Amino acid sequence: MLGTLWQKAGVKSVPKLTKVPIGEHVSPEFTEQLLMATEKYCSFSWPTLPALWYLDFVRTGNRSRYEAAYFQRRQALALLVLAEWLTGEGAYLDDIINGVWCICEESSWVLPAHHNWFYKDGAFHKLPKIDEPVIDLFAAETGTLLAWTWALVGKLLEQAVPEVNERILLELKQRIVEPYITRDDFWWMGLRETRHTLGNWVPWTTGNCLRVVLMIETSEELRTKALTKALASLDKYLSIYSPDGGCDEGPSYWGRSAGSLFECLEMLWELTEGVFNPFSEELVQKMGQYMYKVHIADEYFVNFADGSAKAEVDGPILFSYGQSISDEALMDLGAQMYRIQGLDGLLAPQTYSLGRILRAALLHREITNYRETRARACRDHWLEDLQVVTVRESVEPREGFFLAAKGGHNGENHNHNDVGSCIVFYQGQPLIIDVGVETYTAKTFSDKRYEIWTMQSGYHNLPIINGVEQAPGRDYKARKVSFQDASDAAHITIDITDAYPKKAGVRSWLRSYELRRDVVSRVVIEDNYELAHTDELKFVFMLAQKPELQDGQIVLKAGTIPLVMKHKGADLLPQVEEIHIEDARLRPVWGEYLYRLVLTAHQPKTAGQVLFTVAPLQD
Repeated sequence: MLGTLWQKAGVKSVPKLTKVPIGEHVSPEFTEQLLMATEKYCSFSWPTLPALWYLDFVRTGNRSRYEAAYFQRRQALALLVLAEWLTGEGAYLDDIINGVWCICEESSWVLPAHHNWFYKDGAFHKLPKIDEPVIDLFAAETGTLLAWTWALVGKLLEQAVPEVNERILLELKQRIVEPYITRDDFWWMGLRETRHTLGNWVPWTTGNCLRVVLMIETSEELRTKALTKALASLDKYLSIYSPDGGCDEGPSYWGRSAGSLFECLEMLWELTEGVFNPFSEELVQKMGQYMYKVHIADEYFVNFADGSAKAEVDGPILFSYGQSISDEALMDLGAQMYRIQGLDGLLAPQTYSLGRILRAALLHREITNYRETRARACRDHWLEDLQVVTVRESVEPREGFFLAAKGGHNGENHNHNDVGSCIVFYQGQPLIIDVGVETYTAKTFSDKRYEIWTMQSGYHNLPIINGVEQAPGRDYKARKVSFQDASDAAHITIDITDAYPKKAGVRSWLRSYELRRDVVSRVVIEDNYELAHTDELKFVFMLAQKPELQDGQIVLKAGTIPLVMKHKGADLLPQVEEIHIEDARLRPVWGEYLYRLVLTAHQPKTAGQVLFTVAPLQD
């Protein structure tokens, strides 16, 4: 698609990216905030990165010790560069020189978890091969950080210590430009067959590599080669993207998937002064619109797959994307997210990009002065190819029920075994939840992934059948998913029969969800099943608040608001398990505890219907 569009645009040359934004145009309010955030990095003691920390990953599976210091170096340099760009007085220059030199002295910019994926010899190396520069996500990110450093404060560096600029350009040539142009076997390029899924790595890494080449490379021939390769990679990525625009990695990864694609497209649009314009393409538009389709309320998003319910969503990226595709609802969401999170929110993740903070700086005044249009898409969204549905009781996010459910398969990007699971919010507060994902370790992306509790269907809102949970892999999938929508109700049915291995004895299992918007709004969850045998049958619901078991009914809470869950069709014994949350990634979202409601059938039948209803508690 993009390669064809480029040809149709008739662009005759591939110029350098030379336009550098001017710091004087940034609002004083943003400048003040950023300078305050930078204070802690003045006269900064740059953290060491010893070889033993790099070895943590192969020895214990730990990623955090090395990565914490690695990313702190990059965060410090990004803020120092932006502060110098905004002030231009040289006050931050010595710290920038130290930071650049530290990063250039690193034996590899590739994270310990990634470097063995890319060496030509295919052998396993405990430490990086310094004679063979390879590119992963964060080597490319580091490249862009240094390229922006050169572009934004390079003139000041040239006057102070010209060798710093020389070092930046040398390292970028050796570590990014040469391997990117000469090799086609990095799996994230999508140019060869690979067992890896081509998700966010493709646009994120490709975009950063291309930006480095277009910013520093003096040879138009090499810039053209890089652009041709980048378009081929992005076309491969788009060819396997869900045609409905849905991101199977979830909203938390959207920013580095479709969001990174947007940055690539915007970069080429700017490079050609608008001659290359892909933003009228239907798929590109749908990929942006996905984000308001899975927005629940405030910071909350539908978080199927590896993602947080409080997604780290970059408001300025959403806002710019909305501007480019002329979608006011997306602009509204971007403005809302930026107002909620602000600069502090953009700086909160362990990883962030200088270019994205730069975007926030340039858009800060426009977004803060932006008056939301209250543009709203329809209440219900059916992503037919992704097999995800989101439905609301009201167009106002904090009013009434919100329901999301999914079909799909158990071999998706950042997969959890969750075919047929759901998320329910009430009045903008979590009720029945998708837990999300813990801090990554070596186990997360290994053959032991599904030993992790958050990945298992037994910790999603699904049945456990004869003691058997869903299995991982593309073959474990929804057979059929259907969606019906009306003014008074929205209904989705998911055949989850094939999501379970044969030993579960499932002949047929239909899970359906209905949001009824009549006199008394409610969510109805219905299971119709037939089993070859029945030894044990359990129904699991993951909850944000502790439920109360009283008088034959179950009282749930959305924040402080009570709701009642009722069931019929089987004699079920409810039990509540308290899960203590210690993980640093989950605890800021859910607090100290989560709750697992397990309803066990007494003398379960081999065929039947079980119905659950959740409604506001009536006085």
